[in-house]
Amino acid sequence: MLTPRLLVTHRAVLEAGTLRGAADVLGCSVSTVSHQLATLERETRQPLWERAGRGMRPTAAGLVLAEHTDRILTAIDNAESALDDTRHGRTGGLRVVTFHTAGESLLPSAIAALAQTLPGTSVHPVLDDTESALRRLRAGEVDAAIVVEFYPRGQEPADDLHRTHLFDDDYRILLHDSDPLARRRSIDVGDLSAANWIVTAGPDDYIRAATVNLCRRFGYSPRIVAEADGFSVTQGYVSVGLGVAIAPVLALGAIRRHVVVRKLKQPPPPRYIWLVTRPALAAQPPVLALTGALREASRRSW
Repeated sequence: MLTPRLLVTHRAVLEAGTLRGAADVLGCSVSTVSHQLATLERETRQPLWERAGRGMRPTAAGLVLAEHTDRILTAIDNAESALDDTRHGRTGGLRVVTFHTAGESLLPSAIAALAQTLPGTSVHPVLDDTESALRRLRAGEVDAAIVVEFYPRGQEPADDLHRTHLFDDDYRILLHDSDPLARRRSIDVGDLSAANWIVTAGPDDYIRAATVNLCRRFGYSPRIVAEADGFSVTQGYVSVGLGVAIAPVLALGAIRRHVVVRKLKQPPPPRYIWLVTRPALAAQPPVLALTGALREASRRSW
């Protein structure tokens, strides 16, 4: 087998012309050089060198091998350099699957930050729900996933994936600016018992469930008058005074006219946002840099 070590010895003897000269260049003994040449000849099954006085002269086969040696060693050097660049995040791509609101308001800022710290690393985002994102991650189709989970930090499962808690995405209440409650800095859920409600459709219908559970804690069922297929549509309903709605902070990157956002005194449990990757990738510089950039972007969220 033509190993790099044997090819380096072959080239050294060719350049030095003697075993002693090659040994000095390589920093080893003459016997070591001689042994490696013998090994190379056994691997190629033909003589590569012949004695020429005190020196060594390549045979026709030795010259043929010499023609390829520099290209082979250069290719190996290039491969090692490329792998080193990838390992340190200087080049390469990072495939990230995310959910809609994170992809709209969180990931763009993180990608911009990554472009400054690791300019050679490109990020390729795709949208998907949590279940599909984790499936694609396990299948090797993506390198990382930003997902909403239903367990807080410290309660993550011990499975085949590596999870990093990014932040808790708290809920806010959206009201029309003409609503008397809009004058308050925070809203008591009990004061919304007579309100009309809008819910946003999504995976597992979690906004509807959160709305119903929140109101039932205060002894009433919400009167749901509309269902939107996205948080921007929900804001559209609220902006014309059709009702109130809850929405996570990540969904509030842009606020429509006449929509007022307030905190809830008794909010529902937040959405728990995690970055998930395979254990083999968790310590790679691009993944670590993405984690830091996402956390910083979340601190700048509305």
